[in-house]
Amino acid sequence: METLSERYIDEIASGLIEHHAAVLVGAGFSRNADTANDSVTEMMPLWGKLTDMFCDRLGIAESERKYMSTLAIAQQMAETFGRPCLDNTIKSAMNDEVYVPSDIHRALVSLHWTDIFTTNYDTLLERACVDITDRKYHIVRNQDDLIYSAGLPRIIKLHGSFPSNGPFIITEEDFREYPHDHAPFVNTVQQSMLENTFCLIG
Repeated sequence: METLSERYIDEIASGLIEHHAAVLVGAGFSRNADTANDSVTEMMPLWGKLTDMFCDRLGIAESERKYMSTLAIAQQMAETFGRPCLDNTIKSAMNDEVYVPSDIHRALVSLHWTDIFTTNYDTLLERACVDITDRKYHIVRNQDDLIYSAGLPRIIKLHGSFPSNGPFIITEEDFREYPHDHAPFVNTVQQSMLENTFCLIG
């Protein structure tokens, strides 16, 4: 008897074959990145490490951190030191250049997704496309890039993208204003969810 997981996998496979499947890639997927050289000993950091860096800068004791959300701490960071400091801290912590796409990234972008949405700031998915010769994605880093992209396979960076200096979506205010400030992105995701089998990864 087919399990529920197997039925989900079959549905995603059917969507890919019929060119009606989209995927949303979260931060956990970036942990699959390879390092650019042997001097890099840590995996791509998750929000927990960013939160610790913000707290260290703000002088928030470890005993208090567990009661605060990353969004609230990021908001405090922006208000205390300014938005450029927040965005530069994110770039420094994630250090996109010292990580390279793995075979898992290349396998993902080689599939026939209609859209790959991602909340990740890193460029691993875009760089993985370089090695894929039979599939070309239109890279959408901001809302203006959506123009004339309909009908093309796309990688859509919902929360900002390196190497830009930001702003990267991470504060409470960013998320509160997102439906208004980034309405085209919200509409694009909603439309894709209506039209496609939608898969969440990471």
